[in-house]
Amino acid sequence: MPTPTETVSAFCATFLEDGGRPAVRRWFTPNTRWVNEGVSVTNGVEEAIAMIDGLETSMGISTVHIDMLAIAADGSRVLTERLDRFERADGSEIGRVMIMGIFEIEGDKIVEWRDYFDVTAVQKFSAG
Repeated sequence: MPTPTETVSAFCATFLEDGGRPAVRRWFTPNTRWVNEGVSVTNGVEEAIAMIDGLETSMGISTVHIDMLAIAADGSRVLTERLDRFERADGSEIGRVMIMGIFEIEGDKIVEWRDYFDVTAVQKFSAG
C-alpha cells in the first residue's frame, strides 16, 4: 500500500494526462469531495469530470501541469505547495497559479481535495 504522500505524488504526476480525467478516475471515490475554494465544489468522479469538461469548453484548458514545490504529510492528510500551469490543446499557456492544497487519503484513494489560491489570478486568465 502506498503512503499518502506517494498517492498524492502519483496523482499529481498523472494529472497532466487528458486534463486530469484518468487521474480522477483512478484515485477518486464515488464520494470524493473536490473543493477549489471560491470557484467550485464537486462530489464524486462524474461531477469532477464534468467540471474538467466545463473548464475545457469555457476556458480552453486542455492540460494541467502540476509542479510540486513542497509536500508534507500529517497522517492521512497531505499538504502541497504547487505551481499549476494551464495549457490549451496547442500547448500554449493560458496561465499559472500558485496553490496550497490539502488531500485527505483513505487507503490509496483521495477522499477529499481542497485547493486554496488567489481567485483573481484565475479570473484574469479566464477573462482573456
